[in-house]
Amino acid sequence: MASRDRPYRGTILPALALCLGLYVPAVHGLTLEVGIYEQKPDVYIAKDGRPAGILGELLNEIARQEGWTIHTQSCNWAHCLKLLAEGGIDLLPDVYYTPERAKTFSLHHVPALHSWSQVYARPEHALRSIEDLRNHMIAVLEGSTQQDYLQTTLSSLQIEARTEPVQTLETGFQQVQARLSDAVAADFYVGELFAQQYQLVATPIIFQPTQAFYAAPKGRHPEVLAAIDRHLSAWQSEPDSFYYRTLDSWRLPRTQSLLGRHGLWIVGGLSGLLALTLIATLLLRIQLGRQRRLLRRTERRLDAILEAIDAAVSIKDLDRRYTFANRKHEEFLGLGEGGLIGLRDEDTLTDTDSLDSIARSDQAVIVSRERSVSQMTIRPRQGEPRVFLTIKAPMRDPDGALEAICTVATDITERLRAEETAHHLSVYDTLTGLPNRRTALAHLTQMIEAAQQGRSIGALLLIDLDGFKRINDMHGHATGDEVLCSIADRLRASVRDRDLVSRVSADEFLVLLDSLGGNVNDAARNAMHVAEKIRLAICNSAVSIQNKPAYVTASIGLTLIQAESQTSDSVMREADMATHRAKQHSGNQVTFYEQGLQSEVEQRLWLEHDLLQAIGTPQLVLHIQPQFGCDGRVTGGELLARWTHPARGTVSPALFIPVAEETGLIGLLGSWSLQFACDALLSLQKLGETYPLSLNISPKQLMEPQFTEYIRDTLESKGVPGNRLIFEITEGVLIRDIQAVAQRMQALSLLGIRFSIDDFGTGYSNLAYLKRLPLYELKIDKSLVQDVPNDGDSIAIVQLILAMADQLNLRVVAEGVETEAQSRFLFEHACHALQGYLLARPMPFDAWLDVVRTRQRPGPGLSA
Repeated sequence: MASRDRPYRGTILPALALCLGLYVPAVHGLTLEVGIYEQKPDVYIAKDGRPAGILGELLNEIARQEGWTIHTQSCNWAHCLKLLAEGGIDLLPDVYYTPERAKTFSLHHVPALHSWSQVYARPEHALRSIEDLRNHMIAVLEGSTQQDYLQTTLSSLQIEARTEPVQTLETGFQQVQARLSDAVAADFYVGELFAQQYQLVATPIIFQPTQAFYAAPKGRHPEVLAAIDRHLSAWQSEPDSFYYRTLDSWRLPRTQSLLGRHGLWIVGGLSGLLALTLIATLLLRIQLGRQRRLLRRTERRLDAILEAIDAAVSIKDLDRRYTFANRKHEEFLGLGEGGLIGLRDEDTLTDTDSLDSIARSDQAVIVSRERSVSQMTIRPRQGEPRVFLTIKAPMRDPDGALEAICTVATDITERLRAEETAHHLSVYDTLTGLPNRRTALAHLTQMIEAAQQGRSIGALLLIDLDGFKRINDMHGHATGDEVLCSIADRLRASVRDRDLVSRVSADEFLVLLDSLGGNVNDAARNAMHVAEKIRLAICNSAVSIQNKPAYVTASIGLTLIQAESQTSDSVMREADMATHRAKQHSGNQVTFYEQGLQSEVEQRLWLEHDLLQAIGTPQLVLHIQPQFGCDGRVTGGELLARWTHPARGTVSPALFIPVAEETGLIGLLGSWSLQFACDALLSLQKLGETYPLSLNISPKQLMEPQFTEYIRDTLESKGVPGNRLIFEITEGVLIRDIQAVAQRMQALSLLGIRFSIDDFGTGYSNLAYLKRLPLYELKIDKSLVQDVPNDGDSIAIVQLILAMADQLNLRVVAEGVETEAQSRFLFEHACHALQGYLLARPMPFDAWLDVVRTRQRPGPGLSA
């Protein structure tokens, strides 16, 4: 060992004490954590770690008399205030009183120090009044009362000057000396100390008489503040008390000529000291031999400790070369005794991540000159990577300069693995690997809080396997476990990554679905979709039971997690009740706890399923409602989708069109409608009828990337001119993206397609779009037509639409015309065509062809 530790043998033992974190037992009694920021002479931290300065010495004396233990914590002013507000410290000296601070912190009553603020500057700066601060930069302590006062005063007086926040007032004085700032604002005691040190002078600008206190977190340590008041009150009433002696000691020069006052005593003392030195020299020789023997004994003990300790211990110089390493460290790197001395880390390791971690931790100690603790993973050249808890401490020479870094690294790999295993067992099911009930309930609580804050609606699915006990009884628990693992895999595959699947009991699983939508109806539909997907995943494919296929079903209870949800227990109870209801109805089904949503969601599900089956079958047809001009001739017709369900009868377009929009079926429905419209135009053409047909176009369909090409191909394949088709779109389409819609409409208009705004007058879009779009027609909504000519407001709106359309050269069709009075009024005001029950009801297209054959020019009184 001697060859490996010679340079630092005398310093290894104290360094190890620092590395291993040896501590002195705490003094019993009240212990106060005191925040100190550097503010000489008011307060600062002395070299021994105790409070110093005027307020520091006062606090030390109070603590001595009260039996308190003081721990200091260094911080800048802003950080000190933050720690005090958060309760990170118990006391903060030198807090000037303001009403705001009195609301935020607890202060005692007797001021600890009376002072005022003053501006200091370089001698050549002639600053005589606050007006002279114009166009100057004044350094102020960040977060201080001087900063608040100056900013407010300068602003109110309209003086253009800038305040520069600094972390310490000494920094402010340094900036003024270095000409980085023009002046600095400080309280009197601090200013008098630093002004002389940095060759600044006090200006006549004096402001803000103030009082300094000790502050505690709001509502805490009233007994401490009361004790401070008690001592300050007693001291300030006695002229010769500790309080005034402390103030005098900081106001007067602290160095005096010792020789002038005590010259005789000093000479005599030096003579006696010389004699004592001679005696001490003799004694020192005797003690030196004793110390050598003690040192050798200590070295042998240290050798034994370093070799027996279960940690890698090493010392590196500032060039990062090893000067000492114990056997544990050398064995980890695969080196023999003494093999690491003189080497650097890059000589023994090749893993770049390991080298980067070591270099960063070494540099942190060199820069901060303080002990550091970190966790790092080191990969040796041979063997698996290991995780170390590493303590690094600076080693100093007798003059206090940093000369080396001591490292104690403890291998904690196995401990971390054990903790990870224990954590996994505490939050996961050991059989399926899914999160357990406790984890699921914690996640459920978070989702309830999010829903109560209005962020999103979620859902809880409780899945109970039907008849699972019979599988265990007939085939054994091992087979039952295989089935449970298979079901767990199917559940994982059926949900999104952000959803949580959990096993909560023997044959029960729980699924938490997050972010299902902003309103209850959307969330309910989305949750039902997932629940049905899970049910089918469980029951539609067989599981293997003793190499034979078998089918398992599940009863699924579903409840929403929304703002009204109370607790995790109440939500679980709702899902459990829904599951029980599903089992009562023979199982293998999904049941909502909210029974009102059940029927709505079920309706949505059959609409989606059955609509897909209906497209292209006789169930779904297009009817035509003709449009008539003032002369009674047919000028056009609108094609309207009608669905006759074999079991449910007529289904309103108001129900199935939105479903088609949301599910993507609108593309199939639109393609079918367009093909039908082209065939209808050809059929009319054979009978000599050349008026156009109107067709409602979905916003999604209109904005599909290939929609224009699809229309062109269809028109060419059918041989139908584009100007015989009118695409009706609603104002809502235009609100979304007027520019993109305009581009698409322009492209389609080149094919001859004409456009009509459906339900005009009920939207909220900017009417400026009427000039920007290639429009052919406006359709007045029936809600406006039904009240004319008896309602003045409706009359005004209809007349306005007709006049505006006339100015823009647009054709106008009125929908929902049901009376002669409505017809007469509209034609009298130059409406081009009418559509409604008065003239003709929607009818199957074949029936309309029969009408055309018998009456080539039907009049306005035609009905069908």
